[in-house]
Amino acid sequence: MHSNFLHRYDYRRRLSEADLLDFIEGDWGKLAEAQKSAIEEMGEYMATRSPLPQIFIRLFAYNGTSQSFAAGEWVWVNTAEDSSLPPEIKYYRARKEVPASQNTDLPGALPDYWQPLATDPRSTIVRDFVVDIALYRVVPANSPVEIASQFRQFYDDAIAWCKVYMKNERPTQLPQEPPGDRGILIAGGKVKPGNDRQDSRGNDYKGW
Repeated sequence: MHSNFLHRYDYRRRLSEADLLDFIEGDWGKLAEAQKSAIEEMGEYMATRSPLPQIFIRLFAYNGTSQSFAAGEWVWVNTAEDSSLPPEIKYYRARKEVPASQNTDLPGALPDYWQPLATDPRSTIVRDFVVDIALYRVVPANSPVEIASQFRQFYDDAIAWCKVYMKNERPTQLPQEPPGDRGILIAGGKVKPGNDRQDSRGNDYKGW
């Protein structure tokens, strides 16, 4: 099974799918690497305040065949029946372990196994900034100057938000580490371990 923090439809806020495919030259692997890089860069700042696995959650693409899920895992599914129409993305969380034999229909038809979510379980602002940083990573080298500059500005705005967040200067509803667990801030947004505690939160995201 494949999981990401982002899914392909998240990029529609900036680019049509046709333009996105041009950006990545039809190679979705490039976008996956760009997503990973974006999360790692944001994580270097955000780890000073937040537990990263609770921010950058693993989101599985549900296809209804030969998939099993552990209790608590999240999935997304496009319920739009006509592929020519805008997607209708719905999110679900597994109430309990879901064996592959049960996934013969959409999660909404399996209420004993799946809890429907009223909204996207991810932070909207974090999601959007990951999109912006990832797209900046894949802007074609031969792009017009105005396009390159626009996506550079999106990137700069995302990093500026991260720096403010790191300094604990912005109120937030995101999950927070207890104050005693936040380590010591050092240059570059990384976290230095405390005196008696090994802290590797900047590198512990396992969603890829």
